[in-house]
Amino acid sequence: MNRLEKNGVELSTFGLGIEHFVVRTKNPDNMTPEQNSIAILEAAYKLGITHYDVVFNIPYFYDVFREFIKDKEKKITFTAHLGSIFSAEGSNRRRSRSLNAIKSTYEGMLERMNVEYADIALHQYVTHMEDFEKIVSGGVLDYAKELKREGRAKAIGFSAHKPELLLKILQKEQFDIIMFPLNFSTGILDSTQRLIKYCKKNEVAIIAIKNLLKGKAFSTKKTNYSAYYTGRNRFSLKLDEPSTPAQCFQYGLDQQADSIVFGIKTVAELQENIESYNREKGTVNYSKTLKQFKQVLIPH
Repeated sequence: MNRLEKNGVELSTFGLGIEHFVVRTKNPDNMTPEQNSIAILEAAYKLGITHYDVVFNIPYFYDVFREFIKDKEKKITFTAHLGSIFSAEGSNRRRSRSLNAIKSTYEGMLERMNVEYADIALHQYVTHMEDFEKIVSGGVLDYAKELKREGRAKAIGFSAHKPELLLKILQKEQFDIIMFPLNFSTGILDSTQRLIKYCKKNEVAIIAIKNLLKGKAFSTKKTNYSAYYTGRNRFSLKLDEPSTPAQCFQYGLDQQADSIVFGIKTVAELQENIESYNREKGTVNYSKTLKQFKQVLIPH
């Protein structure tokens, strides 16, 4: 049992990120963003997904999510991001370390969604140690601890893309959970394995993101993989045979992720990913794909 479970938060094996479907203005069925969001949430719940990553704090989605959870609140868990700010002017979605902006966003979210707490309050995307020090010096970390102490967040954590940075932060401060890219390109790193070992020893839960590599591994075309998904410099790779969502999911689970949060744009895309896992579960073999990633990324 990890700290997250000790705090009463149980994550579903798969979680749904809202980023890609809440910002869509067009979809194959010509639905509004609200209609598309409702359809995806209901389909996900029917597929057994009960954890939702509410990033980018887009106001209309609060109303959609409030209606979605009102008859299933005790069955649903969700992550709120501290530092992900919505603005009606300029760039609508931005990252902030302003304590006032973070407080206003978080407390406004609780009120608009008519809930008393978020299951997880997560510091949004820490890029380097100096960035984390801003979170500390600006009072944002103390605010997160206050939320947990007062029961307005059951657990606290942070997200980052570099395993070395995640480990350094965990060695400085105690968190219940971390979120980071865990996929064929990151899982093979020694630094990632050290991070996972530390988390398991110290009961820190792990949410894997970027696990599907944006679908890039589902093709045999030569493909560029960006640092944003791999936690390192970009690289190119041409796979001998396409991977599947099931292989990506299983790899993340085999690396001891407590939950895999992935993003989709439509109900059909959601169903394809979960059906792939259900169809291949128990027979998944990703060894060939993993070998090719190792050949490119690990010097011989």
